[in-house]
Amino acid sequence: MGAMAPHLSLLLIVVLTNFGSFPEVQAASTTVVETAYGVALNLPHLGFRMAAEVGSASGFRLGVSFQVANNGSRYAASHDLNTPPLVSPSLDPNRRMANFTRVTDKGRGTAGVKTTFGSLVVSVQSGHWELLSPSGSVVAAAAGPPSFSADSYGGSITLPATGSKSGIGATGRRPCLTNGGWGTPYTWDEAEGWLAYAVPQWQWDPEYIHCAPCSFDGRTPPVKLNDTCTRYVFETAVNGVPLRTVTPPKGVTCCAVCNEDPDCTAWVSSRVNGSCSLYRCVEDGEQAMDKSVISGGDLGSCSGLAPPPSAHQRGWWARGSSADWYLAPTPNGGYDFTKALYQLTGAPAVPPIWGMGFMATYWGYKSMQQVEGYMHSFRNGSYPIDSFIMDYDWFGPDPCGAPNEQGGYACGDFGYRGSFWQNQSFVQPDGTTVATKTAAEVLQHFHSPPLSLRFAGIRKPRSYSNVNLSNTSGWLLEAQSNVGAGGNNWNYSVVAMREWYTKNHLHFLQDGVDYWWNDEGETQWFTYLYWNMAQQAQWTAAKPNQRHFTINRAFQPGMQRFPAITWTGDGQDCSHTNILQFQRYGQLYSACDMTSPDNTTLVRQYQNAVFLPIMRVHQMHGTPRFPFLWGGAAHQQAFREALNTRYHFLPYLYSLAHRAHRTNRPIIAPASYEYEMGLAGAGSPLDNQIMVGGDLIPADVSTGKTPDNENASTVVLPPGDWYTLNKSGTTPGSQTINATLALNEFPVYVRPGAILPLQQSVIQKSDDVGGQLLVQVYAGRSNSFVMVEDDGSTLSYTTDYAGATKSTVWQWDDAGKTLSWASTGGFAGNANTFSTVQAQLFTASAATMAKAMPLTPTGKISF
Repeated sequence: MGAMAPHLSLLLIVVLTNFGSFPEVQAASTTVVETAYGVALNLPHLGFRMAAEVGSASGFRLGVSFQVANNGSRYAASHDLNTPPLVSPSLDPNRRMANFTRVTDKGRGTAGVKTTFGSLVVSVQSGHWELLSPSGSVVAAAAGPPSFSADSYGGSITLPATGSKSGIGATGRRPCLTNGGWGTPYTWDEAEGWLAYAVPQWQWDPEYIHCAPCSFDGRTPPVKLNDTCTRYVFETAVNGVPLRTVTPPKGVTCCAVCNEDPDCTAWVSSRVNGSCSLYRCVEDGEQAMDKSVISGGDLGSCSGLAPPPSAHQRGWWARGSSADWYLAPTPNGGYDFTKALYQLTGAPAVPPIWGMGFMATYWGYKSMQQVEGYMHSFRNGSYPIDSFIMDYDWFGPDPCGAPNEQGGYACGDFGYRGSFWQNQSFVQPDGTTVATKTAAEVLQHFHSPPLSLRFAGIRKPRSYSNVNLSNTSGWLLEAQSNVGAGGNNWNYSVVAMREWYTKNHLHFLQDGVDYWWNDEGETQWFTYLYWNMAQQAQWTAAKPNQRHFTINRAFQPGMQRFPAITWTGDGQDCSHTNILQFQRYGQLYSACDMTSPDNTTLVRQYQNAVFLPIMRVHQMHGTPRFPFLWGGAAHQQAFREALNTRYHFLPYLYSLAHRAHRTNRPIIAPASYEYEMGLAGAGSPLDNQIMVGGDLIPADVSTGKTPDNENASTVVLPPGDWYTLNKSGTTPGSQTINATLALNEFPVYVRPGAILPLQQSVIQKSDDVGGQLLVQVYAGRSNSFVMVEDDGSTLSYTTDYAGATKSTVWQWDDAGKTLSWASTGGFAGNANTFSTVQAQLFTASAATMAKAMPLTPTGKISF
């Protein structure tokens, strides 16, 4: 079948009577009709309708719809079987649908659809459903018929289901957005091999609009945002005393402590002794023992990423009288999970190559001259960098005049901070002066050599200078959406508001702004996704065929289609475990703010980020966490080496981004996906070990901001022998290696058979990629790797992949010790295309470098 299309009109009505698979319910008659992608069933004796259809290229749609009166009461299902899929911005509207056949089994009393990856069938008597493997065995099934409960919001559906009661999303908490976190509207049962994705009738929860109105363990009260706590109140024991204060063991975070405490939804980490003060968020008017505003520490809430309970029996829950659950078998583990998720919500887009370089952020600049001075320090000190990001400093955060004034481009929502951007002069290192009059000329100065930098500015989801217009137009969210610095938050789900926002933002991109940093968008469950839709429209209008790129504080599935990347939020947990949690929660493009005030720990944070999909540093006030401002010569060389390694690996990482787009395999994943298919459960040590591209395992060298254990590293090696990057000789696997490191060390282990295409020369920005390619091969297994080159910035790869890219397939024949290659594709090349290649072979006993040679369309090198 082709792309997603509206349901067809009814094609066939079949009346089925007294099917006998589930004898507890005897139906007088059940109507089954064909739909565009399967069948729909009217079950008047049960009072609901169901749909069993294909829902993507690798999954099914199970639709449930009750007939509900205005007072919330149920009545019998009608014979109107028009049960189209519910709308969600998370779902890819252009997703491919699997080929299928409609099936009925009169002996079992079922009807449904069958594909090459399995079947979904529904009992025409009881409404029980089964997800079946291709061989017909049960993968997942109903534990009872759907039920409806009325409430003041129109009611909700509960769908009892079997399963191992474990895995991502197997919790009664509604998935909510937090500062640097989010829950999932899906559950993945690793043990039994299936994914279930919920699409409720409501796009967000009317009780708490920060949350999605669904869960996979019944319904329990949602967790409030930690930002609401900072803005309003905590519940405390008495007179501001926390519910509990705990001093965790070394290596245990406050987030982990909070997750283990059933009463905790927010925490404050002491900057003095590392203790954790635990709190519960409450709203004004809620009864609490005491209420207090807490400050003076590092605040966080990890409830959106809380581990699931060990069991659940209350069923899948969704608010409304209709709901869709998308079901997909995942028999081969973790990569089947990511394939099913992205084939439903959209293939990950490829970022511009400069977005995978290094970006530096700071809040606290005094002038654009200070900004420029720091950027010259990056260039003059040979610290590679591609872009800089500014916080509140770049725009005017206060209303322009009286509250009813609609503002303009002078300041506020859609303007620059005049003292930074108007009539600015910059004295250059050679003594010359660059004079600018407008923001566009300032940006052109930063874009030009010797700086050659991209720029992003922070964006907030609220109005500062257009409050009156936004309010009278009905574009503002209700007060409970207030996050961070205030209210007056826009409702980005309103089409007219997004069009107005896009129109007023166009001049920024036309002036030369390169991308956006979206902050504090936890105002409504889909704010970030709709916000990015408005920004993507800006790109389409101002920069046709250029890739959209943003960095965001939280994520909803579907944002990978832009791509919209996510950083770890103000909690700033840079551990590999946290980054892997992001991947499991759907975001394959993640970054961590590196904010340690300790010289050596900051180096470790840089090293830890080298192989993350996105690499960014940020600091709010104080000394920017820029490498030339910390430590002495040894520290600064260690910073430089970490950044150089990042840029050496750009061809490899960028090719992995293309692979993610083509195959839905993430750039980083738990090592268990490769070695246990992700099926060993939460207790597997490989489940929290990062693996990059299936080839590399970097050690976790820093997990915090304090200097505790700053020279320690931990890595869990899977079975087999492992090389150390850039070295011959191997280390046996199936062990955990704890090491004490020299300042410039950050261990990376390489799987035998790995083929690594690398930038051979030292470069200072992604625009310098090209020239001579170094291809490293680590002997021990025949293997292949696809290196992709393109223009690095346009959307041409989305419309004509073969014509817009050059794919070079590198093949390693381990027995013959021969590296061969063949290139295909219509991309003719540019200044960043590799023209020569040098191969390097690592074996258990030696490292051998071959002679450089032209990178012809085909060729081979023998050792």
